Amino acid sequence: MDELKRNVLQKWLEIEYYAIANKARFIKRQVQANYELILNTIRCLDYVTTMEKEKYKEYVITVVALMWEYSNKEEYDLKNFIIKILSRIGYPTSAIIIDDKFDKKKGKFFKPKSAFDILTLTLEQSSNEILIRNNKFLLTEFQKKIWDRMDQDKVIGISAPTSAGKSFVLLLKTILKMVKNSWNIVYIVPTLSLVNQVIEDYNKMLKLLKIENYKITNSYEENSFESTNTIYVLTQEKALVAFSNEKKEFNKKIILVVDEIQNIERILNDTDVRSKILFDTLIEFRHDKNVEQIVIAGPRIEDIGKLGKGIFGVEVNGLHTLISPVLNLTYSIRNENNKYYFRQYCAISPETYERKIENTEIIKGYGKKEYTNKYLEYLKNFINNIGSNEQNIIFAPTSKMANKIACYFVQGEDNLIDDELQSLISYYEKTVNKNYAMCKVLKGGIAYHHGKLPMHVRRTLEKAICDKKIKNVVCTTTLMQGMNMPAQNVIIRNPHLYIRKKKNVNELSSYEMANLRGRAGRLLKDFIGRTYVLDESSFKDIEGYNQIELFEDATADIPSGYGEKYKEYMEDITEVIESANTVDASMQKYGYLVSYIRQSVLRYGKKNARKRMTEVGIELTKEQIETIDKNLKKLKVSKDICFQNRYWDPFVLDYIYKNFQGKMPDMPTKRGAKTRLDELMKFLRDNNTTKPMYDKYIPALYQSGSGRSTLRNYCIDWACENPLSEILVGDRYQGEDGSEKIDETIELLENTVSFNVPLLLKPIFDIFKPDSIFLTCMQAGAYKICTREMIKIGVPRETAIYLNEKIFADINMGKINDEKRSDKIRRTIRENFKKLPYWIQVQLEFMR
Repeated sequence: MDELKRNVLQKWLEIEYYAIANKARFIKRQVQANYELILNTIRCLDYVTTMEKEKYKEYVITVVALMWEYSNKEEYDLKNFIIKILSRIGYPTSAIIIDDKFDKKKGKFFKPKSAFDILTLTLEQSSNEILIRNNKFLLTEFQKKIWDRMDQDKVIGISAPTSAGKSFVLLLKTILKMVKNSWNIVYIVPTLSLVNQVIEDYNKMLKLLKIENYKITNSYEENSFESTNTIYVLTQEKALVAFSNEKKEFNKKIILVVDEIQNIERILNDTDVRSKILFDTLIEFRHDKNVEQIVIAGPRIEDIGKLGKGIFGVEVNGLHTLISPVLNLTYSIRNENNKYYFRQYCAISPETYERKIENTEIIKGYGKKEYTNKYLEYLKNFINNIGSNEQNIIFAPTSKMANKIACYFVQGEDNLIDDELQSLISYYEKTVNKNYAMCKVLKGGIAYHHGKLPMHVRRTLEKAICDKKIKNVVCTTTLMQGMNMPAQNVIIRNPHLYIRKKKNVNELSSYEMANLRGRAGRLLKDFIGRTYVLDESSFKDIEGYNQIELFEDATADIPSGYGEKYKEYMEDITEVIESANTVDASMQKYGYLVSYIRQSVLRYGKKNARKRMTEVGIELTKEQIETIDKNLKKLKVSKDICFQNRYWDPFVLDYIYKNFQGKMPDMPTKRGAKTRLDELMKFLRDNNTTKPMYDKYIPALYQSGSGRSTLRNYCIDWACENPLSEILVGDRYQGEDGSEKIDETIELLENTVSFNVPLLLKPIFDIFKPDSIFLTCMQAGAYKICTREMIKIGVPRETAIYLNEKIFADINMGKINDEKRSDKIRRTIRENFKKLPYWIQVQLEFMR
């Protein structure tokens, strides 16, 4: 039987290989599935699912997926058999793809002809079914394990591939626990796109289950929504707001879910602030007595139970699987001695199947490092051949290159696009700029996706992609942040995250590469997802890639504290913390740990600080703590100011308190605001104590001269609620280079103006004008009460400005109680929803 199993697998992989090689026009050969192979496959699958169920699950999914893809459906009626086989191994959900008669409401497949099959299928599926308010849901065996474990354990770790469906079962279970126990839910995700996606998923499920009396919000507000169940869907930055002072502000029992937990991987990187914010947020929740249950989840994490224990200090039951309900195959093009080979990688096959490419004319752009027209033509032809009728994600190393690839693809194309996509182009022309590159590429049925997209563009674009209005999407590393963008194929050139190699540039790790490959194929949508690597030779000199198993399903061993970095710089850190010297530019590699240590002693006191720091790997003696505490007692700045600015060195905050004497701006709309803002930034730039923070938050191009004036002007324009389309005017945004300038300005507004500058200025405002809303206006990009309130609850800025003018013009929000404004806004939007343009409606679905 072992030989038969091996032969069956290799034969199906061979059929798949030649089907793809022929499709790519590399090799003119096809292999068909015959009666003998079908018969042997049925024998094989029946045996392994009866006798060796656990050992061969991945084998079964692989063979079933290939058999369904390449068998003649008219000649062989395999539907009933496949449903039965997949149900046996605990993956009935995968069979939904092949059953067009599946009843979603009842969770039932079509009725088999055999009474025995009806009985066995019912029994096999019943163990994976759950019933919530008369709605039946069918889970995989792994999803059911998560469901059951959440009834038993306080802290749970889940490590599973992207397509394993962990988010879906977490959604269902947290809703059930919220209703049953009257708990709140705090759901932490890394990006605003994921915030919107999770909010929309919760809204849809709550409506399906007919659950009322709940609130969903994307921001924390003290003592908000006490009488209703609340679902907080937050980025780590917004979650940490709840711990901005000594009080623990989540005042009801909560269930905490942290998705994409792998994002703490870079906490030891001195420049990565967001990973530290996530880690510090989790440590705060560790000590919050209102947390009733914690779930951390991420893809392919090495020993997630150990990671959970490291963060939360208790034993953590880890649920781990590398098995995906979707078969993921990787293909690559390899050059050896000027001969080109097309290779196939399969996780369960010990052999890498390869054949020499016959038609080398179509891969003339192979190799080199630059993204020349020759390479782009090679890429374009490859995608047209391999995925002309499928959705494809093309990985790009930078946002600029993503734009370039997308623009190249539409050159000379005259694609017919439907009215819906044409209306989306018109919407972007009106709300961004007619010269916006996205408008150009959408006309060719392609899009790009990266961190420089305005929020209203991102949300509407993702809707168009999910609705399959767009076939090809060129993405940067935003693809790895858990976005649910359906695609059958992922195309990657090489592991470089740069165009020209410079000092300290990054490469995709083997773990990140595995996560990218996992984006091909989605649960309940595809049986097979394929990744294509267009230049395998570029991986050979990159650390971390095993040449024997080049594209294996790598896992990540994620640090759960600062211990490693602390030990590396312990002598330097000791010298600084025993003095009252401020953190300066010479401490770039470890300065954040000095600030962390001082803030911990200040925040938790001598007794608790040592214990709290030991929990994260920083070992200090009692004498060191005494010395730090003694130095901190010399501070004139208040503890509250330090608590509110936890990533600043307290001695730097003290310097600001003692030395700043300028005038503070009030409202951004008031006369003189621009001049006062300029004075604040100049103060921070022109003294050695605060300059390291200035350099950290302000890009070099905008630190002085005309660049600083430009940044200052954008800060005021943005805070004064000027629409993006009015900011992006002038000759700068016209002509061939205009679209690139548009993206540069958008990035400046979305990242530097609304995020970095407020972080830089926050200590001065906290000290000298704590009641000012100037920074709030800058963060939101709005100063009117109604507009800011809409942005706070998740409406994109440009859309909030539009709605304020169209449906809120006659409503005076200033006269409405703070706690009731959100309800008033939601109610007004629902009442006017059907009158709004389609692409505005798309952005407001989460409120319906």
